[in-house]
Amino acid sequence: MIEFYEMRNRRFECEWLPAPFVPLRELTIQSSGFCFTESGKITLVSDDRGWALPGGFPEKGETLEQALIREIDEEACATALDYVYIGSLKNTELTPVPEGQSRLFYQARYWVRVKNAPFNPLFEMTNREEIDPERFVDMIRWKYKGIATLILNAALSIEREKSATNPE
Repeated sequence: MIEFYEMRNRRFECEWLPAPFVPLRELTIQSSGFCFTESGKITLVSDDRGWALPGGFPEKGETLEQALIREIDEEACATALDYVYIGSLKNTELTPVPEGQSRLFYQARYWVRVKNAPFNPLFEMTNREEIDPERFVDMIRWKYKGIATLILNAALSIEREKSATNPE
């Protein structure tokens, strides 16, 4: 599925590429997770731009997985207990880009089991909420709602599989 979106007066084409596809690391700029609690709720965080999955940009020398774990801790005040790569968003900028910049970048997405600690925001996020999965597409600030549904379904598939193999 391909969808189009605009952000800061720029136009993008976005395509969901499920695992096992893995993009080149140097083109992957972000790592975010569908953070499921033991009760099957999804943890979202927000700032002044709306609700999002915990995640962000890798720091120098960090792997995508290390960035994912760090960002979940910083943004959601949660500990990542387990994770599975589910795919990547391929974003292609359709507006002119400055010389030397790539018009192509990827954003990695993961299923993550988390344990939420008390929320004590120290970074850019100001709120955290645990939601039922059926609320995700309506709440998320992403502009590509069809793709959001595809990724949610991939994450829910892993959640069902993990819950079946590790019942509490």
